[in-house]
Amino acid sequence: MQERLTFADVERLLSEPTEEVRAAAAAKVAGQFRNVVLTPRERALAEEILGYLVHDVAVSVRRALAHCLRDLTDAPHDIIMALARDIDEVSLPVLESSAVLTDEDLVELVLHGNPAKQCAIAGRAEVRPAVSETIAWAGDRRAVLVLVANEGAIIAPDVLQQLADRYAGDEEVLDPMACRKDVPPALVERLVTMVSEGLRNYLIEQHGIDVVTASLLQDLAWERTVVDLVMTASPDELPRIVEQIFERKRLGASLLLRVLSAGEVRFVELGFALLTDVSEERIVRLIHDLGPLGFRAAYARSGLPEVFFPAFRAALDVVHEVQADGYLSDRPFLRRCVMERIAAQYPDVTAGDLDFLLDRLARFTRALPWRSGHAA
Repeated sequence: MQERLTFADVERLLSEPTEEVRAAAAAKVAGQFRNVVLTPRERALAEEILGYLVHDVAVSVRRALAHCLRDLTDAPHDIIMALARDIDEVSLPVLESSAVLTDEDLVELVLHGNPAKQCAIAGRAEVRPAVSETIAWAGDRRAVLVLVANEGAIIAPDVLQQLADRYAGDEEVLDPMACRKDVPPALVERLVTMVSEGLRNYLIEQHGIDVVTASLLQDLAWERTVVDLVMTASPDELPRIVEQIFERKRLGASLLLRVLSAGEVRFVELGFALLTDVSEERIVRLIHDLGPLGFRAAYARSGLPEVFFPAFRAALDVVHEVQADGYLSDRPFLRRCVMERIAAQYPDVTAGDLDFLLDRLARFTRALPWRSGHAA
C-alpha cells in the first residue's frame, strides 16, 4: 500500500531537501491521488507540491513522479504534460501509458518529440486514428515500425495506403503491416506484390484471394524484382537478360512499361526487337519516331495488348521530353512524370503510385492467350 505523505515529510522537504528526500516525497504525493477520499483542500495541496517537484533539477525526483503518475487517470493534466515534455528518462513512462494525455496532446508530442518519444506513443495500448495519422505523416521510421506492429493502434485505410507509398520496398515496415487485421481489400493485393514470399502466401490465404488473381499478383511481384535487376545490370548483360525472359514467355507489356518508366530504354528496344522479329536498328527508329505512325506500327506487330498502347505512348513521350532536358537519370522524377501522364489516359483506373497503376492495368489482360512468346 502506498505510504501517505505526513506533516513530518513536509517538514523534512523544507528543512533538508536532499535529492533522496525529494524523490521519496514525490512518490508519496503522487500516491495520494489513489486515495479517493482526499478532500478538495488535500488535493489542492498535493497538486501544489507536485507542481514544485515536477521542475526539480534532480532527474531522480522527476522520474519518481513519472513512474507513480503514469497509471493514474486523475493525475493533474499540467503535471503530466510537463513530464511528457521532459527528457526521455522521465517522459517515456508517461508517454507509454498515461490516460490523462488526450489525442490533441499526443499529436503535439509526436510533432515536437524525438524518435524515442514517438516510439513510446506509437506503442501505447490504444492509439487512436488522429495520432496514428500523425505518426505516419511526421514520425520517424522507428516509430512507424512500432505503430504498424501495434494491434492496439487504429490506422485508417487511407493512412495505411500512404504508409505503403512512403515505405514501398521496405520489408521491415511492410511485413508487419501485411499481418494487420485492418488492412483494406484494395491494399491487400498491392501488398501481395510487395512483401516476402511467406507473407504473400499468408495474405492470399487469409484474405481468400482466388488462384488466378494470386498467380497474377505473384507475377507482378516478380516483375518488380526484374526491374531492380535490370537497373543494376551492365549494358553487356542486358541482351542476355531480355532474351531469357522472352524465351520463358514472360516479356509482357507491364514489365516493359515498368522498365521504360525507370529510364532503361535499351531493355525496351531489345524487347520490342524480339517481340516483332525486327532488327534492333530498325526497331529503335520506329520506337523513337516522334510521328504518329512509327511506334504504332511497332506496337501492332509486337502483339502486346492494345489496352496498354496509350500507356506506352505516354511513357515514351515523357522519356523523350525528360531525356531532352537531361533528367533521364533522375528516376523518381521520371516515374512521377510517367505516372501523371499515364493516369491521364486511364481516368477510371485510380492508383496511388505507378507500380500499382500498372498492376491494375495488368489485370485487364490476365486471361489473354500467349502469342509470339510474350505475356500481357
